[in-house]
Amino acid sequence: MALLHLLSLLQGEWSLRVVAAHLDHGLRPESAEDASFVGEMAGRWNLPFETARLPADALKEEGNLEAAARQWRYRFLAQVAVDRQVDGQPVDIAVAHTAIDQAETVLMNLVRGSGLRGLAGMRSVRPLTLQGRVVPGVRVVRPMLAVTRSEIVDYLRVHEIPWREDRTNQDRTFVRNRVRHDILPCLQEINPQIVASLCRTASLLRDELKRSDHATREALAATRRSGEGRRQASTARDATPAEGGQPFGEAVRQVFDLPAFRSLSKADQRSVLRHALLELGRPLTGIGFDSVERLRESLCSGDRTGGPYTWVKDVMVTRTRNAFGLHLQEALPFVPNHPFLDCGARGVFSDRSVSVPGELETDGWILRSAEVERGDLPGVFAARSADSPIPGQGLGGQISPWEAYIDADAVRQLSLGAPRAGQRFEPLGLGGHGKSLADFFTDRKVARFLRAGWPLLLDGDRVVWVGGHQIAHFARVRDRSRRFYHFYWEESTR
Repeated sequence: MALLHLLSLLQGEWSLRVVAAHLDHGLRPESAEDASFVGEMAGRWNLPFETARLPADALKEEGNLEAAARQWRYRFLAQVAVDRQVDGQPVDIAVAHTAIDQAETVLMNLVRGSGLRGLAGMRSVRPLTLQGRVVPGVRVVRPMLAVTRSEIVDYLRVHEIPWREDRTNQDRTFVRNRVRHDILPCLQEINPQIVASLCRTASLLRDELKRSDHATREALAATRRSGEGRRQASTARDATPAEGGQPFGEAVRQVFDLPAFRSLSKADQRSVLRHALLELGRPLTGIGFDSVERLRESLCSGDRTGGPYTWVKDVMVTRTRNAFGLHLQEALPFVPNHPFLDCGARGVFSDRSVSVPGELETDGWILRSAEVERGDLPGVFAARSADSPIPGQGLGGQISPWEAYIDADAVRQLSLGAPRAGQRFEPLGLGGHGKSLADFFTDRKVARFLRAGWPLLLDGDRVVWVGGHQIAHFARVRDRSRRFYHFYWEESTR
């Protein structure tokens, strides 16, 4: 009530448009009377009033009642704020947290074992985030964070402003109420200025947090591999940094140089991991010290490679000898630097017809094809005996692994596709003997996370060419071949 009165008085001087917003959680029998009271006072001060009441069962099955009620409250306030935006102008949600709220928050975070960010307490201004996502153009502001409860009560009495008390504030089943009514009074016996001391500590630690965030940015710059953080192809989304050093992003992967990461201090290593989690759009709420420390220690010990392994929720870890990637479950751990087919959320790539001559663009790469004469073949295709394989087709020859020459008369209906379960391949040099494509990938040390989107040139159901590796024995160029197809991949510049 003090905050609402102050803002109403400052409307003209500060060019404010004040709206009173109240969510009735329905947790107390008198809660509807509280809502009516706020509406009456808003009317007395000529302020618009927005209110809503939660359905009776909205909080029934929630584990943490306080946290759930807070989520519903801010969801409601965010909707009011967005509805009140004009031409995209920012809107502030002013809440009346006071110095004692700040002191309680610092103590509660200390008891939980929080790090620097938690011990810095509440910020006076921050972006509004819901489920780890920033609500564009909406901030939470706390104008009374340095004001004591006694000062507020004095203000209300001087201005003859009525207020209501929430009796659940006396309920010691809630941790904050135990801190307020049991712990703080004990600490005040030791230090009568304990609230001011805790608030001052929070303020000092917020300054230290800014310095820590600067060090984190330097650590990120030293360890993060560039160009790895975007969702590939049509599903790309940019990371969205948030104010105050807490970026809540929508990147799908963060890739780091492992030796550079190991060279950081332990504190910087922890900061890098937590920052990466935020940039993946996952809030730090509920992510304890132990989960971060286990990952940090595993990355700093041994030469274990592999993955993806689950870290927290749907965030995975994949590790190579010199790098590691933190990525969402459906995303690739690393961006391939070669042609790769985006199989989408269902993990399926629909085969696409390949014409000769022609070009086929997909996922940032172009497969080009042409028919060539024998005289246009590279020098590695010198005449050989009728059945001998020609070097240069995946057997260590002189052409690029992402180009291939085949016997045009050996194929009929070409298409571009991705590997399927149970698929077989007859690699050049095995005399027509086939093996499973999975075994071929294993022999060639193709990482498992890359196999699903590996580009294949197909002739019906037969694999003609495993891009980057080898053509099939049946499609090889021989000395008696008369027509030749040339295929090669190029990165698209469009």
